[in-house]
Amino acid sequence: MTSSTNIAVSEGKISSRVMEMREKIKNPRYLDFAIQRIAVVLSRRIVEDAEQHFLRRSNET
Repeated sequence: MTSSTNIAVSEGKISSRVMEMREKIKNPRYLDFAIQRIAVVLSRRIVEDAEQHFLRRSNET
C-alpha cells in the first residue's frame, strides 16, 4: 500500500481501484477465474522449486 493510499484509507476515502476490485469479486465467474489463476501460479512455483532442489542435490553428489 502506498502512502497516498494509506492517507486515503485513513481519511475514509477509498480509491477507484479498490472500488473496482470490490465490484469484481462480487462476480462468481471472476472470483473462480482468479482462484484458478492463483492455483496455477502456485502449482508452477512449487514444481519449479522442487526441480531446482532436485537439481542442486544431484549436483552435490
